[in-house]
Amino acid sequence: MIKKISFLLLYFSATLLWAQTTHREHPTDYFASPLDIPLSYAGNFCELRPNHFHGGMDIKTDGKQGLNVYATADGYISCIKVSTYSYGKVMYIDHPNGYTTVYAHLQKFAPEIEKFVKEQQYKAEKYEMEWDFTPTDFPVKKGDWIAVSGNTGGSAAPHLHYEIRDTQTKNAYNPLLFGYPCPDDLSPIINQVVAYPLDDAAAIEGRQEKKALYLAKEKNDYHTAKITAQGKIGIGIKAIDKMTGTYNTFGVYKVTLSVNGAPKLSYTFDELVSGEDPYINTLIDFPLFVKTGARVQLLYKEPYNKLSNYTLAENNGVIEIQDGLFYIITVEVEDFAHNKSTITIPIEGKKEVLSPKAEETLSKGTLLVANRDNMYKTDQASVFFPENTFFHDTYIEVQQKGDTLSVKAPIQPLKKQYTLVFNGDKYSEVELPYVCIASVRGKGKYYQGSYRRDKILTARVKTLGNFVLTTDKIPPVVKPLNFSKIKN
Repeated sequence: MIKKISFLLLYFSATLLWAQTTHREHPTDYFASPLDIPLSYAGNFCELRPNHFHGGMDIKTDGKQGLNVYATADGYISCIKVSTYSYGKVMYIDHPNGYTTVYAHLQKFAPEIEKFVKEQQYKAEKYEMEWDFTPTDFPVKKGDWIAVSGNTGGSAAPHLHYEIRDTQTKNAYNPLLFGYPCPDDLSPIINQVVAYPLDDAAAIEGRQEKKALYLAKEKNDYHTAKITAQGKIGIGIKAIDKMTGTYNTFGVYKVTLSVNGAPKLSYTFDELVSGEDPYINTLIDFPLFVKTGARVQLLYKEPYNKLSNYTLAENNGVIEIQDGLFYIITVEVEDFAHNKSTITIPIEGKKEVLSPKAEETLSKGTLLVANRDNMYKTDQASVFFPENTFFHDTYIEVQQKGDTLSVKAPIQPLKKQYTLVFNGDKYSEVELPYVCIASVRGKGKYYQGSYRRDKILTARVKTLGNFVLTTDKIPPVVKPLNFSKIKN
């Protein structure tokens, strides 16, 4: 008991001292390695993922499960979660310097913790559970064995997902800032450059539509052919990074846009502010991503892009091209080890008679104001968009044709879910238990997690498209995740 009380006093004293520090510098010798093998990475911090940034580093585990995982600093286990998706089995350790480390996709926990988890699961008769702990429940020292690496949750291959967060704000930091090794002498690779007209008076090569530019390379220097432009334009790039000794690809660390030698926009991935994941879809050309799967990063900032990673955004990165003037646009792409690649884009300002602008239009539709609630009704259904479902005002079209409810808008990301409500009056009492809401894509129907009250069915969704009421009488199939057969 005395030992636990002493630890508690020491922990809170250190945490209080840290909270009184007004400027945080990331310590480079505080955190140890979570594994006892040389560190090699499969994914890096703030790598672009579907609808989110990667919040940590994916550390390779020699292509297998079962490596010992160690606490990287003194602290206490503050939380454990067990899930079949996302992080799978994950552990959070709070440290007295104000940071929290996260260890995810674990196969199992160290014996004392694993015993606690299994007892609680059997008691609750549940697998997916979460527990929060006090500093005296499971204190740890740097180097203590805490878990075994695995492949649980949403992991596609064995590895350890490792994060360092601010305990109070939950903001995630780039683990490489804390002194972890980064063997890298390879420069980022630029795969594509796109120019965008940004207002009704703007054009690229006389056309009011985005244009992929021809890209040539010489060592780490890239350049495009000269283009003509007018009005307000923006630039986008598709880029990846490589590290020495691994075949994996990574996200870029820093990007800087300059016009005639003067920096205009720059962003760096040192920190990911909690709650800013949805804005990843404002950083990329989202319509292009939907159509092709390519993630082109925009080097101009839309007004609704609230990412905190910009260190410079003069005129939001928008370049105003004037007739008769010549511009040299440069884009410098850098990785954490300061390897750089540079793109040069020569532009001649030339006012031309504009070709018609290619636009996506709706046959019908009303203006949806993004910062307020919006409700649309048909004879047998309704659609409710809570405020800020969309990043900006947009035209929306809600129609019902037969059994199909159509919810359409120009291609754009959604910030959060909206609600569909269907009336199931046409179904008998016998059929109703099997009725659900499904999305329609191609020739397939996909269940949308609906629930029913009497004859009213409701679902929360985060994609636009076509939806129907349908019946599902096919029973689910249970597949074991971590055992092959039941033993007597």
